[in-house]
Amino acid sequence: MADIFNEIDEELRNEQIRKLWDRYGVLVLAAAVAIVVVVAGWRGYEYWRTIQSRAQGDVFTAATRLARGGDLDGAAEKLRGLAETGSGGYPTLSALRAAGILADKGEEAAAIAAFDAIAAKPATPPVLADVARVRAAYLALDLEDRPAVEARAAPLALAGKPFRHSAREILAVAAWKAGDAAATTKWIESVEADPETPRDLADRIAVLSALVRGSTATGKAE
Repeated sequence: MADIFNEIDEELRNEQIRKLWDRYGVLVLAAAVAIVVVVAGWRGYEYWRTIQSRAQGDVFTAATRLARGGDLDGAAEKLRGLAETGSGGYPTLSALRAAGILADKGEEAAAIAAFDAIAAKPATPPVLADVARVRAAYLALDLEDRPAVEARAAPLALAGKPFRHSAREILAVAAWKAGDAAATTKWIESVEADPETPRDLADRIAVLSALVRGSTATGKAE
């Protein structure tokens, strides 16, 4: 008797499944096809992005090689093209490198303008924008007066800023060039007191500190 009831239950379930399939089978098939199409499209897009990224990496590498080989104009041309048409991080990196080439060619004013443009661009990642600001501030030491240099570097010298060490070095040099030994010493001490100061920068600051001490001792002797 139990077997009969089981067979009846099985028949009822099968009948319900057939009715559901008749009603929703087309929708199920359509959903399955849509999922396959979406997955295939996404895989295709990922493959395209990988190919594009490799191609852009090759262009960037080629430009770097040209620059190292002395062909600054050829390198700059490739970098400008990549900055205009590239994707991901390559446009900003290429623009930064192209601005650096302007500085290497002795075109400091144009380089500062290029770095300023990169920093002001909304699409530039914050860290790379700060890189551009620091590079411009270093170049400004030779072209702009002390207040202009300080306006560039002071916001970057605050505690916690990733490039505070470089910014403080810039401020120390700007003060030194202006003959302000007290301010120079203040910025030197802020660099020396920071345990995260990079070694090469610490070495440069040590040289500046020695110059300040020497000039102070000379002034007292006179």
